[in-house]
Amino acid sequence: MRKILYLDIVNDIKGKIEKGLLKPGDLLPSENEMAEQFDVSRTTLRKSLALLVNEKYIYTIAGKGNYVCEPTANQYQFYFDEIDSLKGQVEEVKLVSVGVITPGRKLMRELKIGSFEKVIKIQKAVSIKNEVIQYSTIFLPYQKGNPIVEDVINFASFHGIMETGKMQFQLKKIININLVHPPLEVRESLKIDSDESCFLVAQNIISLEDNMPISYNEFYIKKNFFTLTAETTL
Repeated sequence: MRKILYLDIVNDIKGKIEKGLLKPGDLLPSENEMAEQFDVSRTTLRKSLALLVNEKYIYTIAGKGNYVCEPTANQYQFYFDEIDSLKGQVEEVKLVSVGVITPGRKLMRELKIGSFEKVIKIQKAVSIKNEVIQYSTIFLPYQKGNPIVEDVINFASFHGIMETGKMQFQLKKIININLVHPPLEVRESLKIDSDESCFLVAQNIISLEDNMPISYNEFYIKKNFFTLTAETTL
């Protein structure tokens, strides 16, 4: 029998809440009952409950237990994909460069690495109707022998590789969106003037297994080629 992971418990409880089997204000079974139900240790169960609290599916009252949260009407879940979020039919994704660099302070902070470690830097340009509309840079901590990293180096194909290397539910993605004046290299690639702005989508991909960064990505996108969709969560 396959061993139950803490993320299996998270997805089980999430599913019951989303289907209405567990309603806002409902008290979850005790930790002992749930540990027995899922056949896991209380340590594993508490890891699952902590993640559900962090994602605002449940909340805890000391001495009483864990309760299902009320729906949040103003909390939105955004959809972002480096290709699908672009307006228009993408014709070409061109590799600009692949290299190994020494990280500066920003990358050390984003990737949680030391100055002695190396980073893979991948740059790509996305075109629609022969016009470059997105310039992206992907940064990954370099770990020799890591299959995902070696695939990136050998095939220079990053789009979707995180999803094939790890199950989607084992990843957490954080994005920040700003309107910025891009650096010279990006301006030249996008062919925009120095006083012209574009969207910058900064994305962190984090492993839920150890809460460590998998990659840090920057997507510079021309203003009239970017769309972002969202819907309210629970």
